[in-house]
Amino acid sequence: MRNAHLLACAILLACSSNGGGTHPSPGGTGGDDEGTGGSATGGSPGTGGAPVKKDAAPTEPDAGVPDGGGGEAGPPSTADCAFASASLFCNTLRELPKTIKETGLFPAAPDFSKRPASLREYVPEPALWSDGMEKQRFLLLPEGTKIDNANPKRWAFPVGTVFIKTFFDEGAAKPRPIETRFIRRIAGDDAFVQYDYNVYRWNADGTDAALLDIEGKRTPVTITIKALGAPFSHDIPSRDDCGQCHDANAKVAQTFIGFDEIRLGSKAGQLDGFAPLFTQPPPAKPAAITDPDARLQRVKQFVFGNCVHCHNGGRLVDLHPELLVANTVGKMADASGIAPPAGYLRVAPGKPEMSIVYVETRRTMLPTGLKPMPPVGVALPDAPALEDLRDWILAMPAK
Repeated sequence: MRNAHLLACAILLACSSNGGGTHPSPGGTGGDDEGTGGSATGGSPGTGGAPVKKDAAPTEPDAGVPDGGGGEAGPPSTADCAFASASLFCNTLRELPKTIKETGLFPAAPDFSKRPASLREYVPEPALWSDGMEKQRFLLLPEGTKIDNANPKRWAFPVGTVFIKTFFDEGAAKPRPIETRFIRRIAGDDAFVQYDYNVYRWNADGTDAALLDIEGKRTPVTITIKALGAPFSHDIPSRDDCGQCHDANAKVAQTFIGFDEIRLGSKAGQLDGFAPLFTQPPPAKPAAITDPDARLQRVKQFVFGNCVHCHNGGRLVDLHPELLVANTVGKMADASGIAPPAGYLRVAPGKPEMSIVYVETRRTMLPTGLKPMPPVGVALPDAPALEDLRDWILAMPAK
């Protein structure tokens, strides 16, 4: 395994999205991988005019393949070894091949609607903003294993579990694959979990992708999102970048990669569809992010999807929905690697320009001592979410 990162504690949250709705997606038509329905609605659309589609998920795959809503998800099987002689389905812990075609995951690329049945598509929510790109996520479990969901906020995935996420920008005729990230649990028990991180970069035709050397370096790629204007540079993260986000997640009782009852419960039927993959029945009424103030609810959803994977009460301040207001409004920054100018607060009532949460999310015109957030994988801010943050702060009486 390639320079695996060590995570203290069991698996937890990190990067992730909504449910419901349909729109064209790579290789076919189907569900919106970030959608809008369910118990934890929100997830921000793209910036600058028309909403940007995100996390597209084909809903017309080969027969027997579950879609993003869950479908008929059963125990994993090595029957999918037939898709490729070097297939990951035969051994999820094998050394990754040099091309993604050799993994057997997307045998008909650039038609992403055809895939092996062992890939379990999932649609987490609320969203992680990724420069307006669509994303498609899959879970691959080793044969005969299940997810231990006895603790609804701390699911435990078996050794050999693979999380797969493909990013798409807007090509000339249809979404174009840019990168596919792999996170694998390769060793460890619930107290000491070990993962490795790898990325494949797709060719211009979307027919195959090459395994990148991401050791200690980021890989810039030019992407196009029409609603964001001219093409711009997006960074494929380094292995250290991946580890920093996921390590921070694993130190508290929060589910790895956003794959928990809140996020899966946002798309109707998804938890029930995944029931055969769990050791315990899923909850009939999953937890939800709610607030009587619709704008504050959207703010909480955005922060949960984009900030809580690091700001979870471990090394950094806890920004979980139930603590967001109490831990930010009128509060000074702690020793978390930033040194804001005098008078700045995490949230300064009535003063977004002196509110660290707003200014760092804006990413531009940063005063000395502050840094853009999230720090990795984002070049441009999510404009609708930024506007919600600004308006929420402005509505508070200034002190």
